[in-house]
Amino acid sequence: MSLRLRTDNPLAWLLSITFATALSGVAQEPGNLDKRDLQIQKMPVAPPLNHVPSIPRGYAVVIGVAKYEKLAPEEDLSFPETDADAIRQVLISKQGGAFPDANVRLLVGRDATLHNMREALEEWLPSHVQEQDRALVYFAGHGFVKEGRGYLAPWDVDPASPETTAYPMDLVGKDLESVKAKWKVLLVDACHSGKIVGESTDEAVNAQLAQLPSGFLNLTATGARESSYEDPRLGFGVFSYFVKKGLEGNADTPPCDGVITAEELVDYVRREVSSYVRRYGKSQTPTDHDRDYDNNMILGVNPACVDTAQPPPAPLGSLIIEANMDGVEVFLDDADLGSVTKDKPLREPGLATGIHNVKGVKAGYEPVTKEVMVIPGQEQTVTLRIQYRREAKPAAMRLVDHGEDLLSRKNSPFNPVAIYLHSSGQQKVSDLKRARDLFREALREDPRYSKAAFDLAQTCQQLSDYDCALKEFQETLLIDPTYVEARLAYAGALIEKGDPDEAIRPLREVIRMDPSNAWAYSQLSFACLNVPDWPCVIQAADKSIALDSSSYEPYLWKADALRRVAASEKDALQKETYRNAADNYRTVLWMTNDETPVPAKLAFYLGLPMGHRSHADRQASQASLRQFALMGLCDTEDKLDNYLRALNYCSRAVKYDPKEPLSYWFLGNLYRDMFNSSPRRDYLLLARANYRKMIEINPDLELSPHAETYVHQIDQLLLGMK
Repeated sequence: MSLRLRTDNPLAWLLSITFATALSGVAQEPGNLDKRDLQIQKMPVAPPLNHVPSIPRGYAVVIGVAKYEKLAPEEDLSFPETDADAIRQVLISKQGGAFPDANVRLLVGRDATLHNMREALEEWLPSHVQEQDRALVYFAGHGFVKEGRGYLAPWDVDPASPETTAYPMDLVGKDLESVKAKWKVLLVDACHSGKIVGESTDEAVNAQLAQLPSGFLNLTATGARESSYEDPRLGFGVFSYFVKKGLEGNADTPPCDGVITAEELVDYVRREVSSYVRRYGKSQTPTDHDRDYDNNMILGVNPACVDTAQPPPAPLGSLIIEANMDGVEVFLDDADLGSVTKDKPLREPGLATGIHNVKGVKAGYEPVTKEVMVIPGQEQTVTLRIQYRREAKPAAMRLVDHGEDLLSRKNSPFNPVAIYLHSSGQQKVSDLKRARDLFREALREDPRYSKAAFDLAQTCQQLSDYDCALKEFQETLLIDPTYVEARLAYAGALIEKGDPDEAIRPLREVIRMDPSNAWAYSQLSFACLNVPDWPCVIQAADKSIALDSSSYEPYLWKADALRRVAASEKDALQKETYRNAADNYRTVLWMTNDETPVPAKLAFYLGLPMGHRSHADRQASQASLRQFALMGLCDTEDKLDNYLRALNYCSRAVKYDPKEPLSYWFLGNLYRDMFNSSPRRDYLLLARANYRKMIEINPDLELSPHAETYVHQIDQLLLGMK
């Protein structure tokens, strides 16, 4: 296979910091490179750091468009969406950008419309970023120049009128100028296409990007009169690949201080991209256009290296990793590179000289580990031969069977039956403790028995021993990184412990390994609900429903996100969003078959997303999914001015569980709104009574002070009505 040249693509990389992996020792063979063009500027070298400094919070908008709605198929690109996904992953990685997942807005393919780009760049980013934060914008796709003005092409661009359907490059610069962040970065890999707009050339597109305002790192994929390339063997654009590898730690040059600065990333990406494409007889030099940026700007984290006295960097080499089976997960120095098939090896250029650990893991088989010496300037092949079935020791298997029989439950990533029994007091604590001891004994018999570690983790979770649960889930994944069920359960434990941000990482790993896993998308939707990140909730719920429409949980997560989104909208759009939320709540009621007891009791085990886990409103965490849907319907119908419908739903919610304080909150709000619509004294009295009932049940609820305020206001109104 060869490198493909992007000759028809002016837009490419304009957003955030990404993963950069150094490529250097690939065999020189003729190739056809696919273009991408952009540039940046660098800062003076920062003084060595003796410790890893605190990393400012980060926000990013990441955009990638490969196939366009209104362009001919031959004008489409190959890897911008893959690149954008990879950039996002490295940004949210702890060994990368260390951005919170909810702080990275990803727009790829059909989602990367002009409207969505405007909303993300002009509204979302400026409204969230504070002065001490980092802000990053990344774009990969087509770029155009028309009548001397440059544009980035959204998915729905019309090449006949880019001035009204594309995003002006100079506006991107103004967007970043308006952001209050301490550190700001623009990464662009824009491919021009003279076939689409004749005025678009490499030089014209790069000239437009070079004219953006100063004050932030503006790094583009190429220099003047150069093209940006992508390589099918890498599965990436070359620029993006090395950005990814750089942020993963490869750019941390001596003294290795545990962070990737702007200077280090720019130097690394420029050096490795230029070296890589030169082997194929091409020229591409990433360029930083504006040097007026902070040379101490921290773009990535490299926890593995916090050393201030390292020798100069050694030349880089490359590995080709192949396997004798399909679906082998590959780890390089404990970093997950993804899966490899028999006919599609993985290529890892840009590796430091020295010994590297390569591990292959396949479910049901013993893992294979090899130590490989990477030689500077050379490419080596590593063959992972998976041969032996993984079999636990019989004694350990018997102990696990005994423990599972004791619990009388099924092993699943999120065990509703066990949760229901435990939460209702029907599962004896003594049984759980005995099972825990059996699983520990099984691990002593066979420390590599992942099922024993998994069962131990779930049992600790049911005993509310979260430190034990998280430790054993992590141990399970060390034993078997392909254990999808364990990753799902680990994410559930993190949410339960009150860390939904961290839960999102293993959930996205599950989705990468098993893209058809509907439950993983449902759990991702729920984690995002607890962050909160409403677009993530809705997108993940929609994906879960598309894969498996028989599960009612994602409808509930989506309904609640829509209800929250509607609160900030106006007029007709607000009403439509409330109606959409109500439809999804009603779907939950229909799917739970009205008064079905077990699904109803199952429920919101991890807590209503109406406050932080540490707040007293987590006392409501045992409320049912069904009751939650009833409360949501009460609120949405209230907002739609359908008071009688709302009253019906609120009354059913109260009847369902008279001790649930939030039901009285919604009911109080309803009577308050009914009074505002028709000022009747009995509505005030009913509103007051429900607010007082809520406070009586739980005075420490986060909403209770608001209820107290309403009671006081109602008392004043009642005095005036006498």
